[in-house]
Amino acid sequence: MVIFRLIGLIFIAGALMVFGADVLRSLETGEVGINSFAQVWALLDERIGLTTLEGFRAWAEATLPPAAWDPGVVSVLSYPAWAVLGVFGIIIALIFRPRNG
Repeated sequence: MVIFRLIGLIFIAGALMVFGADVLRSLETGEVGINSFAQVWALLDERIGLTTLEGFRAWAEATLPPAAWDPGVVSVLSYPAWAVLGVFGIIIALIFRPRNG
């Protein structure tokens, strides 16, 4: 349970970092700039040297029905990265929170 709480906190911290990067970029350019979840995932793949985003897309297109892939997964990949990471982190943290009693 402690490991899952830590994972939730890591997601929340990642969401705050991506949100801060978006705010700083918006202040620098004078225009609102928000990175999508797919953009951040692709950036991490590029830095680490992996191709997990393309692998996930290939797996999802082959496994999921078209009705779930096109509106569901594609739209989540286009959401702001800080929102996706924050929601996942909060859900994980709430599910594995310490129980009293």
